[in-house]
Amino acid sequence: MTEINKNENFAGEVSEYVVSDKVLAKISKKVVDKVDGVLDIQRGFFDNITSTFSTDSESTSGISISQKDMDSVVEAGIILEYGKRAEEVFRNLDKAIKTEIKNLTGINVKAVKVNIVDILTKEEFKKKQEQEEKNK
Repeated sequence: MTEINKNENFAGEVSEYVVSDKVLAKISKKVVDKVDGVLDIQRGFFDNITSTFSTDSESTSGISISQKDMDSVVEAGIILEYGKRAEEVFRNLDKAIKTEIKNLTGINVKAVKVNIVDILTKEEFKKKQEQEEKNK
């Protein structure tokens, strides 16, 4: 896991704080959940298995973070809501993720990379979720 240290000099002493990848992923997840047009983050097969056994309601599966110095890259696979303009949804995600991470951590997000892995209506998505719950 990559972590970023923020150093500042105070009268000859060095103080620092560290922000882990998981924290940046959680912030990104909270932003993604609020953006209109995103139905969900695409989780992989193993993510679905581990979420069955996990009690962590703040799962960050489906979001990948890369950090170097005080810069980061956020990657996510999303399910787009049918009828929403992909370009507009992406612009909203890009701006919101960059702003929120910068405001909360001081870390600059150099890039947000989104892979639209599926497109569903709200009704199709709801049926898919209900079917997944039955299969658990």
